[in-house]
Amino acid sequence: MMQKRLLSLLLITVAVLGIGLILTQRQQPIVEGVSESGPLVPGLSNELNEIKGLRITGGGNAVIAELLRKDSGWVVANRHDYPADFDKIREYLLKLADAKLREAKTSKPENYSRLGVEDLSAAEATGLGVELTGSKAPVKLIVGIASGGGAPGTFVRRADEAVSYLVSGDVIPDKEGANWLSRAVMDLPSAEVYSVAVTAPDKSVLKIDKPDGSQFNFNVASVPRGRELSSESAANIIAGALSSVTLEDALPIAEATPDPASTWTAQYLSYDGFAVDATVWDKDTKTWATFAAHVDEAQLDAWLAREQAKADAARAAAEAEAAARAASESQATETATDDSATDTAPAEPAKEGADAAVAAADTPAIPPPFDAEKARADKRAELDQRVAELNEKTAPWAYALPSWKAANIKKKMDDLLKPKG
Repeated sequence: MMQKRLLSLLLITVAVLGIGLILTQRQQPIVEGVSESGPLVPGLSNELNEIKGLRITGGGNAVIAELLRKDSGWVVANRHDYPADFDKIREYLLKLADAKLREAKTSKPENYSRLGVEDLSAAEATGLGVELTGSKAPVKLIVGIASGGGAPGTFVRRADEAVSYLVSGDVIPDKEGANWLSRAVMDLPSAEVYSVAVTAPDKSVLKIDKPDGSQFNFNVASVPRGRELSSESAANIIAGALSSVTLEDALPIAEATPDPASTWTAQYLSYDGFAVDATVWDKDTKTWATFAAHVDEAQLDAWLAREQAKADAARAAAEAEAAARAASESQATETATDDSATDTAPAEPAKEGADAAVAAADTPAIPPPFDAEKARADKRAELDQRVAELNEKTAPWAYALPSWKAANIKKKMDDLLKPKG
């Protein structure tokens, strides 16, 4: 009886020890420093076109950028659904897809902060959360610091795993939310600008223009007597202010409330009649702007008159050259006739024909008369399309501009003059 009990206890002990060993082996973390292989996000390279969202968070799980793919394209959802920078999104997704595991690192929570992969619920957490939606398997990462050293590498932990990894490449997402916005707003090169009129908050008006597009510097109207410009090119900076305009932030137009005490307006007019009205004001340490385009009919007519004059001058020059050439050829023919009267040798028809063909080829083509009606219609259609495209893009929004760009618009006469003295 005693032997049976001892045997039973022995069997139970062996079973308990076996179960404990199995559990211990299952819970044993990957050994730090051991080489690893395989992609950081398995299958992502084949699912890039299926990704519907990219969410980036920081300490305290604060949302940095909530990027969503809609029918109209990618938007930044936490910034009023403003269009996102698609190229930037695709570039980052490709980095994630290319990232490979290189080495297993710590699985101890107390060591996570050294790599920047600690839990993001704490406000002081230094890592960045990256979450993808649309893939077959959920993707949720905590991206830490760069590894430094030779080949680029990043410390990363999958949010549902204890072990962290050193992975290949730089997979740290941009932590500035505004940088995920599509930043290009508009572009009106200074070479296209005919004139600008800037009205300051005190209602003073500064006007510049360049009637001759071939001249380098813009003229400044109404320079006070006894004063002079700080340089001949002083006004050029104003003319170029709407060239390559980019944003730092965006707000729905309904939420934009210009402050009359700080509001500037600027009317930009191009040589062909394309016009842009800019309204600029300061609020909450930022300078905001709105843009609206239209066609200036008077300037379009002036453009047409210049094109008519150029076409008429080109036609007149071609006609004069053709007449001169015809007179020269007629005189040459008369001389040849006189010479042939004393020459009994027969003419060479083939040579005469070749000479006539060469002469015809050298005769300049006379341009057809300028069709002003068609030229105006074509230019108006071009301008209407340009106006519609800009207004469709800018009408719903107010833009926070870089301070230096706004400063180039907000100019008064005194800003362009040498100090009194």
